[in-house]
Amino acid sequence: MKKEKEIIVIGHKSPDSDSICSAVAYAQLKRQMDGGNYVARRAGDINKETAFVLDYFGVEEPDYQPDVRTRVSDIEFEVVPSVDRNMSIREAYLTMKEHNSTTLCITNEDNLISGVITMTDIAGANLDVLDNQLVSKAKTPFRNIVKTLNARVLCGDIDKVFDEGRVTIGANTPEKMVDYISKGDLVVLGDRFESQFFAVEIGASCIVLGTDGEPNPTILELARARECIVLSSPYDSYTVSRLINQSMPVEHFMLSKNILSFELDDFAKDVKDVMSKERHRYFPVTDHQGHYLGLISKRNMLAMEKKRVILVDHNEKNQAVDGVQGADILEIIDHHRLGGMESINPLLFRNHPLGCTATIVYQIAKENGLELSRQTAGLLCSAILSDTLMFRSPT
Repeated sequence: MKKEKEIIVIGHKSPDSDSICSAVAYAQLKRQMDGGNYVARRAGDINKETAFVLDYFGVEEPDYQPDVRTRVSDIEFEVVPSVDRNMSIREAYLTMKEHNSTTLCITNEDNLISGVITMTDIAGANLDVLDNQLVSKAKTPFRNIVKTLNARVLCGDIDKVFDEGRVTIGANTPEKMVDYISKGDLVVLGDRFESQFFAVEIGASCIVLGTDGEPNPTILELARARECIVLSSPYDSYTVSRLINQSMPVEHFMLSKNILSFELDDFAKDVKDVMSKERHRYFPVTDHQGHYLGLISKRNMLAMEKKRVILVDHNEKNQAVDGVQGADILEIIDHHRLGGMESINPLLFRNHPLGCTATIVYQIAKENGLELSRQTAGLLCSAILSDTLMFRSPT
């Protein structure tokens, strides 16, 4: 899921007016400077003085950011559509190919996850060729069979389900077919009138004619009387017999218990640890209500980017927002003593022995030729007045 990367501008955990106002003002200036998606956040509760300043200048209170560790919501996961439990495994396979995925989620009408099916499950279904009752055991909708065989419906109710009987090919004479065709079977046939008549007469639930076969009107009349579905497929008998297994619904093969999924708020490090112990490549992602959103893979985790932050009015780890050690710190703008903050990558660290961080933010604006709005100027002025104790502080 493609997301516009935001850069968080944030002060310390016990925010005062300087911390909040400098974060809001610097985020605004940075947007003017390079058009990036800079957003001001707060790491703690706002005091009454700061609330008054924000209200006075008509500025919304920054959202609370308790942690800057990367979460699932920060990762570009795969938007693979969910499927219905009655979808055929052939359609499921084609959907996987279309979205370059080896996993699909099955959801109910409320978009809650009912099951998961993988390419391995589909391969296993195709390899199980010795059980000629497998299609009926899977309670396969006749509509799936029609679609999979690209068949024409010549008569019968295809809203029914094939839930008893075997799949067999009527390649012999009626005398020999009596030994292996029973009531309820689905029979693949050629153009022999006698074989077609026998299959319908014995009570087959469905007959499938290959190579666009057209039955005698007598067969259709008998089929209607016996409520037998008659289909005509463009494929030959060999292809028809192979494709029928692919019409089975995914519900019969899906994993429906102990499904491992992740929520948007889950921390990426925790997700990565869990993934490392599982053999699967893809895992469902849900929102807080359990609604399916997409799939996340180990490949997504490898391409994961850390949250990007700019720290203002502090440079000590114990004052910083939780998880800062796992974030990508781009800049630090501060007027305090050095506090031993560490970073993996080089960063812009601007520190001046002044009474307020807002003064440094104003200097940056002037250096870049930026005009301050009334709101921004008011916030910076308020921060200076507050942090210098009305210009009476030692700094």
